[in-house]
Amino acid sequence: MTQDNQSKSFLAGIRFQPGEPIDALLAQTASSYRQDRVAGYVQTRYKDRDCGTLVYVRNLRSGDEMSITKNRGAMARGCKLDADALSTLSEQLARDIEVGSDLLIVARFGRSEAEGRGLRDVISRAMELEIPVLVGVRDEYADAWTAFHGGIADTLALDPHAILTWLDHQTNVTENA
Repeated sequence: MTQDNQSKSFLAGIRFQPGEPIDALLAQTASSYRQDRVAGYVQTRYKDRDCGTLVYVRNLRSGDEMSITKNRGAMARGCKLDADALSTLSEQLARDIEVGSDLLIVARFGRSEAEGRGLRDVISRAMELEIPVLVGVRDEYADAWTAFHGGIADTLALDPHAILTWLDHQTNVTENA
């Protein structure tokens, strides 16, 4: 992607595999900003005897944590995404970017986003407001991610230096605009 296109997109996907430390890296990235200027979330997983793993999200601005999955009981196969919790998260992030943010972090472009729901509108709105957006993207959702951004997003390695370099460029773009 050319430097000119990169400066216009304000969007980067960070490719990662299950088990890689995407959330730790994104939390570390967020920590270099004032907490009241970052919108977004990271995930935490907790073992559960019924469904294996429950997923919680931590809002990077408020620090609040909530479950994003439902435990469907011991006889169910796995946990299920809680659509109400995802909607609540979407509303929180939308408010955070509207009141002002220097960065939006979306830890996962997942199944909901791939199916046209989830946090897609929040990502799009942040881009309209020229807020840089970092999004974690697992390989299984790479095609849906590409279809969503239409070729305007940068792809970053799961590397703190690459992410900070991209963010520094975005800051220079907004300061010089």
